[in-house]
Amino acid sequence: MAGIRIDSVTKSYGGLAVLKAFSLDIADGEFVVLVGPSGCGKSTMLKILAGLEEASSGKISIGDRDVTDLAPGDRDIAMVFQNYALYPHLTVARNMGFGLKMRGTDAGEIDRRVNEAAKILGIDHLLERRPRALSGGQRQRVALGRAIVREPQAFLMDEPLSNLDAKLRVHTRAEISALHKRLRVTTIYVTHDQTEAMTMADRIVIMKDGVIQQIAAPDVMFREPANLFVAGFIGSPGMNFLKAKAEAKGGGATAKLFGHDVTLPVANGGALAGKDIVVGLRPEHIAAGPGQVSFTVAPRLIESLGSEQYVYVDLPEEHRREASAGGDDETRRTSLIARLINPEPRPPEETLTLSFDPARLHVFDAASGEAIR
Repeated sequence: MAGIRIDSVTKSYGGLAVLKAFSLDIADGEFVVLVGPSGCGKSTMLKILAGLEEASSGKISIGDRDVTDLAPGDRDIAMVFQNYALYPHLTVARNMGFGLKMRGTDAGEIDRRVNEAAKILGIDHLLERRPRALSGGQRQRVALGRAIVREPQAFLMDEPLSNLDAKLRVHTRAEISALHKRLRVTTIYVTHDQTEAMTMADRIVIMKDGVIQQIAAPDVMFREPANLFVAGFIGSPGMNFLKAKAEAKGGGATAKLFGHDVTLPVANGGALAGKDIVVGLRPEHIAAGPGQVSFTVAPRLIESLGSEQYVYVDLPEEHRREASAGGDDETRRTSLIARLINPEPRPPEETLTLSFDPARLHVFDAASGEAIR
């Protein structure tokens, strides 16, 4: 096992910059998830780590070795792809051991590693089957097993669960997390699914347009997003954003929200006076019934999920934003979403009182999109 250092890596295709000064230190045994929308550069970074793509500039070290110019086979890493890439004519055991055989590993050692990995993954009873006789989840475990038997310094995983159905994806991501806790091999995992990132990572790296937006533990990123993009990307449903103007009051700052002068949870609030801001409020921080800040709404849509409801409310005109630095979802700009846990059944046409605690608000600069603490 080994740590990984990525130092100012860039990647361009002609005039198109895909990665821009990407730098990241990954500790030995850490599970780091690269996450972001399609085209943000996360898979390109993984391919550069694997040696499948050449960086335009920058340096990559695995352990104490500079591997920037090394071939993939000399980097001592194992990669798990979105496509399982199993040989259809080989058994599970021979698929798992194929890479070791090509490297000239002794047959007895191959058998030992294959059997050990198969037991860890719970597929030891499938070793004589061929891929066509396996389910999607079993094939994914075979692909993981093929990586494990390499006993590499690091695992690189490129959206390995995206081909699985929703229920199996939840089960398999739990298996991968448990496997990492057992093996403690440095792992870099790429996904566009923020739920996978939140549930699996020791640290998350959020990317947009080839640039790192924030690096943090999942709970820190949820509580303290660095900017509007991160705030809108992390959380399901996404954070509500309300356009407002800050006003000075008693050394602090307030904003008019739903007809109330609401105290903003920021330091040095007086410096915000007169500035355009964006106030963020997570759907799960909105409650049914009166509270510190209450407002009455007529729901436009109520989605019931049994133990919770998503209540969609049209925002007042003064809170609607012309553009969204946190995403291009039109619903997030014109609607507010409340996520109500264990709600009372109610007809959609019935007016509803909602409330929130001002201490739960997030405040962002409207021009830059950066968080204001």
